Amino acid sequence: MNLKRFSPRRLLWLALALFALYLAWETLVPVNAEQLALGIAPGDNAAVIAQKLHQRGLIRNRNIFLALAKLRGTDRSLKAGTYSIGGHSNLLGVLNMLEKGSTSAIRITFPEGLSLRQTLLRIERSGLASLAELQAASADTALVRSLTGMRVSSLEGWLYPETYYFDLSSTPQSILSQMTRQFFSKLASAGVKPDSLPDFYRRLILASIVEKESAHPDERGLIAGVFQNRLDKGMHLQSCATVDYVLETRGIKHKVLSFRDIREQSPYNTYQNKGLPPGPICNPSLGSILAALQPARTNYLYFVANRKGRNDFSATGEEHFAKIRQYKRAEWR
Repeated sequence: MNLKRFSPRRLLWLALALFALYLAWETLVPVNAEQLALGIAPGDNAAVIAQKLHQRGLIRNRNIFLALAKLRGTDRSLKAGTYSIGGHSNLLGVLNMLEKGSTSAIRITFPEGLSLRQTLLRIERSGLASLAELQAASADTALVRSLTGMRVSSLEGWLYPETYYFDLSSTPQSILSQMTRQFFSKLASAGVKPDSLPDFYRRLILASIVEKESAHPDERGLIAGVFQNRLDKGMHLQSCATVDYVLETRGIKHKVLSFRDIREQSPYNTYQNKGLPPGPICNPSLGSILAALQPARTNYLYFVANRKGRNDFSATGEEHFAKIRQYKRAEWR
């Protein structure tokens, strides 16, 4: 662009137009789609509030927030409280919320298959509670047993994966209680009564493995059937998902399991130990729980992922390893 062709007045108007577009972007375009809890303490001035918002990634520019608050005459009257901010809120919406003192429940979505630690980290990220507080509550044996009704020591597997709306005054205990209540509510809706099933906890453990091993809902029953057949024959389950869980609990990051990984010593490693692990490895969906309660009846003992992202099932080791060799040859071409 040749700026010499523009008069100073035109350049001024161009600059003002660009600045107006920038202001519109800053005030109207949302920053963070994830809802977060933010505490504004009594006595926090506008500068402190702007700093908190910026640190949590809820506004892009502190100065524009302060300028807009001053322009509206509310920079000295922003209200203290705990707010749920994000979820496509823009700067103008955030300022309106702080001016009115309006609060609402915070929305958190938990995908199927998250481990207990991953679930607690997601709650911490929302600002409702710290990881230390959540871990302390989830390790409280008395609380765990009162919520599950069973003599278990962990809530791994019991926090149902779904979208929740938590009150901003929620405590770690009330959050865990809400999620376990939903777990039992989902089971009840499917006619499942854990109290009437002596081996329910074992089925929950199996369901958590099925959840991590199945990418397609229609394969859950078949995968559960493979593991049930292996249990019946006294074979190692050899589930890679259990090794993934061991590595996660030890803070070991990886993309593809190695032979060294599957030799990790842990009661959860089903390559090294026969039978089920001591507890669930994730929070499974209702579909995986139902599959574990009623595994498909087949003679399959093996499955392997094919190039289409699904699993192929085999009844014999010979057939299974032939498929593996076939897939590897296809990859090398």
